[in-house]
Amino acid sequence: MKGSSKALVKDIARQRISILFGLAERALQDEPELSRSYVRLLRRISSHYRIGLGREMRNALCSKCNSVLVPGLTAKVVLASSKGYAVYTCKRCGAERHIIYKATKGKTRKRG
Repeated sequence: MKGSSKALVKDIARQRISILFGLAERALQDEPELSRSYVRLLRRISSHYRIGLGREMRNALCSKCNSVLVPGLTAKVVLASSKGYAVYTCKRCGAERHIIYKATKGKTRKRG
């Protein structure tokens, strides 16, 4: 019984994280500070219950100032086409995030 209750708690935490992410995206235009507080709460729930955020959500958040990164609005995007990654620069704090968009030849990683 104890294992199933832990799974239920983690499932509820995942639902809250996704709800908070949606609220942070919607509040970004009108109230950026409210959006950042949603992201702080989302990260706190994630670390408390040891739940990963997922690649899309992780790449959409600034790790330094907790802003939602939206290209053109809160982030500047530069494509490094020869290297195969995009550089997202947060307009609020200047933190950079490198996101790979092209697989490199000869360097495949086995999972499993």
